[in-house]
Amino acid sequence: MNFEPTRLEILLTRLAFFFCGKSVYQTFADRLPLEGKERVLDFGSGMGTVAYYVAKRLPDGHLTCLDISKRWLSVCRKTLCKFVNINYLKWESEELSKETFNIVYCHFVLHDISERDLERVVPALAGCLKPGGALVFREPLNEKEKIKVIKSLLEKNKLFPVDSRITDIPIMGNALESIYIKR
Repeated sequence: MNFEPTRLEILLTRLAFFFCGKSVYQTFADRLPLEGKERVLDFGSGMGTVAYYVAKRLPDGHLTCLDISKRWLSVCRKTLCKFVNINYLKWESEELSKETFNIVYCHFVLHDISERDLERVVPALAGCLKPGGALVFREPLNEKEKIKVIKSLLEKNKLFPVDSRITDIPIMGNALESIYIKR
């Protein structure tokens, strides 16, 4: 399976970022429970559309952008080139260690992962969160069955829901945003 984006996908994402960045990506970034000094993981960072706004909110913190695609990580580096508080990892990296992050977020990523792979991914994400840390996701509401699987796996891995809401996102439609805390 090829996980590398086509030039058209990159172009369309750049256009969405340019025309809808604030209404789509910044609104999600603004809802993350950040104070400015956290260690944050962007899981499935793509070209850095959400990370662009998160990095601005971490003057004394650190952001790690993680993706399965070398091409997306390359584009992400270009998007975020003015920030110094960021590092970039390819999925399966040895650097994703236990209890490292205060916050992990996923924006329109988890629904694209197979159930079998989610059974590996969710425990890894839960494991890299510090106790009391938050995992925040936004997923399309039309993926109800996949959302049920995601929620079940989060709770199975000792992450508990503390907030959830449905939002209407320009171009993308209705989405579920949820915050889970590691206890």
